[in-house]
Amino acid sequence: MARNETATALVSECADETQRFIASMPPSEGEHATAPILGTRMHTDLFQYWLSLPRASGIPNASDFDPAAARSWLADMTILTVNGPEEIRHRLVGTGIADRLGYDATGKNLLDFVDPSYRRQCARDMLEVAWRPCGWQVRYLTHYPSGRVAHVQSMYLPLKGPERQPPRIVSVHTPENPERYARTASEPNFASEIARMVWIDVGFGVPGTAR
Repeated sequence: MARNETATALVSECADETQRFIASMPPSEGEHATAPILGTRMHTDLFQYWLSLPRASGIPNASDFDPAAARSWLADMTILTVNGPEEIRHRLVGTGIADRLGYDATGKNLLDFVDPSYRRQCARDMLEVAWRPCGWQVRYLTHYPSGRVAHVQSMYLPLKGPERQPPRIVSVHTPENPERYARTASEPNFASEIARMVWIDVGFGVPGTAR
């Protein structure tokens, strides 16, 4: 099956609610690339590992992704389950991320932490990663519960879920030095400001190109 046909087939597997949401608004605009251009060496290394996995459908199966093989990045890695436009759950949260957040967010809905100004668009962008599919890098402002305010550079890559289960996304997150300190809070606040966005073509195009 040609790659563009595979991508169309993947989108057709979405629940009706998800298909309607995808059709209701476009993903964010951003730069186009074929490999990571933000972040540290960790982003490139994870991308190369992702590329090395079997990709019969064009993207690796979640079952083929071995966190033990990614142990060099595990502390700063998350795996998300993309249940739909309202629910993107943390399936795995690295210890470094848990330390920065002040608690383990495993099982929590990522969208609950995203700033309301970007929450709906974030859901749409995550669905683009999962269902186009494509890679995504974004540099955004994070307000940590401790009061620390810093930019984070993140990369997201799609994984095909087990049969009859939703897709997953593996991601790594590189925090920058604090820019300032604000009031403490009970929850983090992600992406009140987007500084840069890059879409990575893994064979199915990126936003602004044909699927």
